[in-house]
Order: sequence, then structure tokens, then C-alpha cells
Amino acid sequence: MHNIQLTQSYRQLAPHFYSDVIPESLIDSRIVHQNHRLQQDLDIEIADQVLKSLTDGTLADGQPTPLAQKYTGHQFGYYNPDLGDGRGVLLGQIKDAQQTSWDLHLKGCGQTPYSRRGDGRAVLRSAVREYLIGEALHFQGIASSRCLAINHSPEPVYRETIEERASYIRVARTHIRFGHFEYAAHWGKADDFHGLLDYTIATVYPELRALEGEDKIMTFLETVAERTGKMIAQWQSAGFCHGVMNTDNMSIAGETFDFGPYAFQDNFNIHYICNHSDTEGRYAYSQQPNIGLWNVKVLANAFSRFTQASREDLIEFAGNKFIDAFNHHYLQNMGHKFGIANILEEDRHFIADSLILLDQTGGDFHHFFRSLTQLQREPSAWLQGKFDSKAWKDWSKNYLSRVDDFAQSSTLIQQNTPKLILRNYIAQEAIAAAETEDYSLVSRLMHWLRNPYEIKAEQLEEKAYYLEQPSECQRGLTLSCSS
Repeated sequence: MHNIQLTQSYRQLAPHFYSDVIPESLIDSRIVHQNHRLQQDLDIEIADQVLKSLTDGTLADGQPTPLAQKYTGHQFGYYNPDLGDGRGVLLGQIKDAQQTSWDLHLKGCGQTPYSRRGDGRAVLRSAVREYLIGEALHFQGIASSRCLAINHSPEPVYRETIEERASYIRVARTHIRFGHFEYAAHWGKADDFHGLLDYTIATVYPELRALEGEDKIMTFLETVAERTGKMIAQWQSAGFCHGVMNTDNMSIAGETFDFGPYAFQDNFNIHYICNHSDTEGRYAYSQQPNIGLWNVKVLANAFSRFTQASREDLIEFAGNKFIDAFNHHYLQNMGHKFGIANILEEDRHFIADSLILLDQTGGDFHHFFRSLTQLQREPSAWLQGKFDSKAWKDWSKNYLSRVDDFAQSSTLIQQNTPKLILRNYIAQEAIAAAETEDYSLVSRLMHWLRNPYEIKAEQLEEKAYYLEQPSECQRGLTLSCSS
């Protein structure tokens, strides 16, 4: 379809869940990139000019009025009642060829009632980062929001320095967060809470629609906890750090979204902090599973006011579902990264010991796993450089004894460890070029990131060094929440 048909099903909820907002259109904008692959995956077709207008915030005749959602949440552990969409609006929903509903959300559209003295605008830097990471995670098999298009305007935006404005359209199964249910619980009206639950089930979990009463609530919590546990297990095994795991940044669909200062690991650091605003390390890499569990318990607590189960039992139930899902998926994912086909429960100790040793050595997280194929072929050559120590020699003997079939193991490693990683320095190169109105690297990265496991150096041409271990000056970049 060339004239995209948007609906606004979110208006089924009580009016206090949202506010109508007319976007502040960009001035003199130009398209940075259009994600035609995402249109193809959704089996939709949007005319280029229609997509540019949507991304600019220009409303077309017949398009529903956009709205900003109201929610609350825990930010760095503290409840904040004043949250909501502060620089984005929900344009509406579209349906793909399977009649699955998808939210279209415009980011950087100007102030909303929930902007809290902010300008509601996005800068090109943060727009490019979110645009790229959605594609990178999706093609690593990690559930994530993605983006349809990104526009760039010369309008000045004031952050730490003066930057240029941008806007982009984010696509997700839903933009309902854990914080929506916290808001509904604190609002205190059972009808509003159950209305939100029923809407979420209808749009995200239609397989649960036949359930009623306690069965509906318990199965919903179980499903959300398990999806969240799986997602965070995937983050950990991919060496991915989200950076700001506030409950208002947690999707009820178990998708990664609300990207700020994210990062993939370079030299492995168990306690790596990618957000320099996180002075206490609350959202460090090592803490992500614990915070995921904490967030799920907060969600269960919100439900406890509207169920017959005790608060303690509900929190324990949801927490156990998260733990079981996380442990299962993490063990499977990491076992495959090590090339172990027949993964056993006791392998979790081997995995933990291996990562501790890698942390102590300072080896690159991604290249370490890729290098295990060399260890299987040429143990003496592998045991050089960073691995030339008694600890690694002992470890390698244990590891090789654990692998039954080297050919099968090598295939598993290659299928579960990408060659191309969206490291922060790579994203920064694309940003720097885009700020000069050279959008070619953004376009090339969007293409390359869709084939991260099989891509070859010659396909990257002069950027072949993206497949190599980063230099000292390229490693460990940390970013603030303004990113």
C-alpha cells in the first residue's frame, strides 16, 4: 500500500492514559535513510514522500491525531510519578500481512505535556545510534524495536553542545511499558487497570484472550517474565549493555527499546558500565540479570492490588518465572558460543569460570569466542599472547575435553558469534559522517549489520578493520543519557 493506513487503537484506554499532541515539524529536513528492508519484512509499502512527511511530523489528511502516552516508573531505583512520552508521540498502528499490529512512534517531535521542561527534540547523534542498534540486535536474533526512517534538520538543539535536530519513526509490537502498569496501579481504579491489561493482551498477546480472572493475570505475568528473561539472557550472551534499565524503559512485549547509552563489550569487563551517568553501576553488565529480576518483581507488585494472590506470592511467582527463563536461555546461548552441543547443567560453572578468566586477562569478548575454532585446530598457536599462561593452558585442556566433535563445534561457534559488532566507535564514525550530511556510512552499516555472521572483509571494502579487534583508542567508549 502506498498510502499507509494508520489506526489509533490506544484510544480505547481511559483518557488519562494519554494526551493528544500535534508534532512540531522539522524545518528544511532531508532523509538520512529509509529502511526498505523493514517495510519488506512487514510486507507493507510506503511511498517515499509519505514516509518523509510522517518522519518530519507533517500530518496528512485522514491520519489520526498522534498522542503522547502517560506512564510512571522506577528510575535508578526510585519511583517517579511524572513520566510519559517527553519527546515522542504514538502515530498509530499498522498491520502486517499476517494482521499483526505494530506501533509507529515518532521520536524527536517537540514538546509534549510530559516533557518536564525539556525541548522534546532529538539530536542526529542519538537518532543514528537508535536507528543502527535496532537493526544490529534484530539480525542477531534479539527482540528489538526497529526504525522505518530518519530525517535530519539544520535546526540547532542544545545539549552538552549545540547539535543538529533529527527525527525518526520507531516500530515496535507495542510501546506499553512496565511503567504503564505501575501508573495504572497507583491511579487505583480497577477498571482502568484491567482495561490496560485487556488492551495489551488483545494487541500483543492475543493467544491469552480466552483466559479470565486469575488465570489471565498469572499467565500474563508468566509470559512477560519469561520473555524478559529470554531477552536479557540474549543481551548477556551477546555482550550487550543497555545502560538504562529503568522500568519505564522495559517493554511489556519483551523487546529491547528506549536506547540511550548502550554498548557492546570490547575487552571483556564483567562489571562494565556503558553509561557514565550511572555512577553507582546499577546498570552495569554484571547487574543486568538482577535488574531484570527486580523490574519483573516491580511489575508483579503493580498487579498485586488487583488479584486474590498475596503480594509476596505474586512477586515470588513472577520472579521465579524470570529466573527459570533467564537461566535456561543463558546456558543454551553461552554453551553454543563455546561450541558445546550437548550442554549440561553443570556447564554454568565452566561458563562462569571462563568469563572470570577472560575478565582478568582483558581479552576481546567477541574475538575470544571466534578464536576457539583456532584453539581446536592449533592449540599451541592459540596459547600465545594473552593466552600464554598456566591458567589458560589448564582452561584449554578442560575446554577441549568438553568438545566432542570439532567440526560441529566450529559451526556452532560461527553461528552464534557475529563477525560484525556495532561497537561504539563504529556508530560514532557513522554519526560524524552524517553530521557533515554524508549519510552513506549509515546506509552501508544498515546493509552490513543484516549479515553479521557471514559477512566478509572484502564486502566492507575500506572498512574491513571493523571485523578486527579495536585499537586502544577505539575501545570502551562510555556515553551519557543524552545520547
